[in-house]
Amino acid sequence: MRFESLSKHFPSPRFLKPFHIGVSFSDSDIKAVFFDRTVRKPYLKNIIVPLEKGSIVSGGIVNMDDVTKKLSIIKSNFDLPFVFFTIPDELAYIFSVSIPVSAGVSATESVAFTIEENVPLILSDTVFDFIPTEIIKAESEYKASFVVAACAKEEVEKFVKVIYASGLEPVGCVHESQAIANALTPKGLSEKLCVVHARENVIGIYLVKNNITHFSTLRFVSGGDYEHQFLDEYEKFLEYCSKYNTNQEGPIKSVFVCGEFVYAKKIVEALFTFKGYKNYINNIHLSNVWMNVLKIEKDTPNINYEDSLNLAGPVGAVLSDVV
Repeated sequence: MRFESLSKHFPSPRFLKPFHIGVSFSDSDIKAVFFDRTVRKPYLKNIIVPLEKGSIVSGGIVNMDDVTKKLSIIKSNFDLPFVFFTIPDELAYIFSVSIPVSAGVSATESVAFTIEENVPLILSDTVFDFIPTEIIKAESEYKASFVVAACAKEEVEKFVKVIYASGLEPVGCVHESQAIANALTPKGLSEKLCVVHARENVIGIYLVKNNITHFSTLRFVSGGDYEHQFLDEYEKFLEYCSKYNTNQEGPIKSVFVCGEFVYAKKIVEALFTFKGYKNYINNIHLSNVWMNVLKIEKDTPNINYEDSLNLAGPVGAVLSDVV
């Protein structure tokens, strides 16, 4: 049993959980955010550094030198070296799996056996992590449900290499959709909800429950009607939720939208025209990325709202714990 309510009185030594910068990567830029999680009204510091075109392509690093150089700019703007970074959505595979469990059997090994069945990667070339979500008794055995995130080892190692080469020090990473869920969803909220991450060329749509991303899908936008392409992907997302019984607790009634402000607004407008809007019309939100950082009704952030919407990834990376 974990006595989380008491843990705040016995904090880990600072050298075991150092303050860290949250960093996220995209094809166009690197975003970094820092705030002190231990104070009620932290000072927020951020920077967005544009990348040369082609330095990162579809989430993967191509030009190591340019990414290293831009990370060095981030290092010069912050007073600490530790980084918790996000793995871009384009590189991460997220799936749910149910596995028989018994005493003496390693959950890690059990999950590992399911990797090649669910992602187009060879196990030896994959890094993965998982979160248990449920344990149920089925006849004479117990089964545990897990949400698993997997990524090509080679791609993660590239991020680690450029971070070290810039003079920064990585202390952990999390897939981008989970970092965004960490930032946008109120802690302890058990309701199933949808999170949309809107950018010019790609839209991420995530299913989140109990603050955990259970599924994510991406839509690459190439010209044409942005709203129409989003709604096409959103309908597919809802079909997936229904097909795989993720809708068993009822329909998704809340949608949290973040990302580049101009495109986030387009998403909200599109959702209000969606044929199923009556199920959740009162629960479409342009998000508050400071949800788990400060009380925005009492404390005014020193970053304007439009810009903050695009910082959910690095904010969620700061909120992620060093294990």
